[in-house]
Amino acid sequence: MEIYAKASLKPAEIQEKINCGCDGIEYNLEKDFMIKGGSFETSYPNGIFQMHNAGAVHFPFGADRQMMNMEHIFQQEDLSVVRNVFRLAQHCAGIWGHKVLVIMHSSLSYYDFMEYEMYRSRLEWELGQLFLDFPMTELGIENVVPMEYQETGTESPRLCNGIFTDTARIVRYLRERFGNRVGSVLDTCHAAMTEKYMKLLLAAADFLPEGKLPEKIDYSMNHYFKENQGICKLIHFNDFTGNGYQKNHGAGFQSQEKVDMILDLYRDYGYDCPLTLEVREKDYLDCVNYRRTKFMTGQWMKKSLLH
Repeated sequence: MEIYAKASLKPAEIQEKINCGCDGIEYNLEKDFMIKGGSFETSYPNGIFQMHNAGAVHFPFGADRQMMNMEHIFQQEDLSVVRNVFRLAQHCAGIWGHKVLVIMHSSLSYYDFMEYEMYRSRLEWELGQLFLDFPMTELGIENVVPMEYQETGTESPRLCNGIFTDTARIVRYLRERFGNRVGSVLDTCHAAMTEKYMKLLLAAADFLPEGKLPEKIDYSMNHYFKENQGICKLIHFNDFTGNGYQKNHGAGFQSQEKVDMILDLYRDYGYDCPLTLEVREKDYLDCVNYRRTKFMTGQWMKKSLLH
């Protein structure tokens, strides 16, 4: 099992993750890539892409740290940013000699994805062109949280439609057209938050049946792993505290038991994709939470080998 670390395009951050020990880097592109992406070869520090094996590139946030989802990206008139992201992934693939994953979120329900025919048609056309132009790239579509909101609390939360099996179904639809160039990215923090909030919503609506949940409203981690079996390219391995938003998002794990539970599912469903330990830090030049999560993952590996 390969372990990746997420880092911005800053040499000191990347070096700290190398010091922590990781098999690859997932580049966390930031807003500045919107401007610098067209000349990334010269706009970022010399030699940065040769520092360590690059495994994945995460599409940058938009204005005010709002996530740009796939349905936003491919409805833009100007697709230069997405082309630059794929061009960066291709550049890294050429350096390291393997395919590099481009990661985007999708918040559409499968119903909306199928109904938005003009968007879907353009997505398929543009993806086809990107895959032709950048043959060493792949696309990973990540599951999202039930809602997004600004930390100021001055705006109503934006509810997300596609919060569960929708992402896996969209991936399977696109795999019929592009094969294994498309896969899912399973974020365990997003999955756990979805279970928390959907259970509360269904309970408040007096919609939870007695006894075993029907599969369609089973938001358990087990069901997430089942749905993504055979199509998952990468796992974002992390947790949440409190309400799961802002500073509570992407937390390190509080217990070895939870790490073991999730990684047991990884093993039992036959996963072999890398894990990005995507955990928040107070100081990204001293990655205490990454080191702790890596240690806990190592503890599971030792126990797993014994069994």
